[in-house]
Amino acid sequence: MSADLSTGTAGGSGQQRHTGGDFPGSGLTRVVCAAEIGLPGCYDAVDLYTYDAPVSTRVEAARTVADIERTHGSRPTVVFTHLTERPGARVLCHPYPRAVLLAALTTSEEKHLPEMADRLARPVPTEPVPGQGVVVRRDVPGLLAELPLLQHRPGDAGPYLTAGVGVTTRPDGSGVNMGFYRAQVVGPDRARIFLDPRTDGHRNLREWLATGRPMPISVFLGADPAVTVVAASRLPAEGDDYEIASRLLGHRIGVSGSPPVPDDATHVITGLVHEEDEVEGPFGEFKGYYAEARRSNVLTVTGVFATPGAPMPTIVAGAESGLTLMSFQNEYLMYAHLRGAGHPIRSVRYSLKARGEFVAYIECDEPSAELVREAMAFDVRSKVVVCGPDLSNPGQALATYGFTTRTEPYYRKGRVEGQRIGLALVIPPEGRPTEY
Repeated sequence: MSADLSTGTAGGSGQQRHTGGDFPGSGLTRVVCAAEIGLPGCYDAVDLYTYDAPVSTRVEAARTVADIERTHGSRPTVVFTHLTERPGARVLCHPYPRAVLLAALTTSEEKHLPEMADRLARPVPTEPVPGQGVVVRRDVPGLLAELPLLQHRPGDAGPYLTAGVGVTTRPDGSGVNMGFYRAQVVGPDRARIFLDPRTDGHRNLREWLATGRPMPISVFLGADPAVTVVAASRLPAEGDDYEIASRLLGHRIGVSGSPPVPDDATHVITGLVHEEDEVEGPFGEFKGYYAEARRSNVLTVTGVFATPGAPMPTIVAGAESGLTLMSFQNEYLMYAHLRGAGHPIRSVRYSLKARGEFVAYIECDEPSAELVREAMAFDVRSKVVVCGPDLSNPGQALATYGFTTRTEPYYRKGRVEGQRIGLALVIPPEGRPTEY
């Protein structure tokens, strides 16, 4: 299976390692060990760097990473240590490359799909990891004003919280849900949070507002990267997202607070989401276009807590980290669903070039119209689904195989925008392949 990331083997670990290599003239300094800069061991699966020259949180930090990627062909995982507006604070850019997610889940590129499908089918673990403790977090008196929040793009309305995982519940405490919800910060205790009406977080908000009360929310950053895989996933509304994360990790995740956050989170923000709304945006979204200004719910912040010296993650929407989370969660959920439905598929890949979720490649020895139908029903956001025996080169496969097609209306924000299509490559090419 072809990959959108450059990977290699980390020494002795068996994990896939992103081999960005050196970045001469970039101002980056290589880090020998992740623990040196306050990151968990799974970050040893990638080349880590610090950037110690002064940079502004307003566009300059994000632009520096983008310039390095344009010059050297890959995006570094880097901690900025000298933010001019936030002395002493540090921010982690490109926090979730694929190799880090695989290492956090203690699996590999070759094994992760069947292993994660197997873990999802197991009972919820009840035992924690031996020796797992609670990180020390201290109250931040200045609330959001002391956090290293970035403005990522020139057209963004201001600084945004992009990598925070919002945790909400129903009014009775059930339905614990995790999700990435962007929040435009407009003051030390005030933000405008976008809760997409299609999300479970928005469903929880409606139930809270029906009682006449604002919805409590906890937002955490810096926890085990494996938890972000669940936060990015479109999981069933019923149940507890922490139970899903515990299955994937193979141990119970320690949580505390209300709504609960992981004990190992380095940054936690608590607050209330109100029925009141204000203009939020523009914001550079993951498809590569700005989401123009819209009305979003007001979030009032009641507390901010941070581990001293811990880098705070941030995600540039539409860049490799955000898209990797999308593709990674789509792949394992689609694989688990189709295998559970009895389809003997070998692999699932969502292309980063197709923004991580809009084109799905499903490899199997026996592609069929039924498999296409099942896949399209499971993932209604994907515009194109291709099922075939060898999709390492999709263009060649489409050129040489004959296929059946399935078309359906494509819905975006409740209205039809063209069609979506599924292809089952069921007619193999004649003859034998040429040799080169």
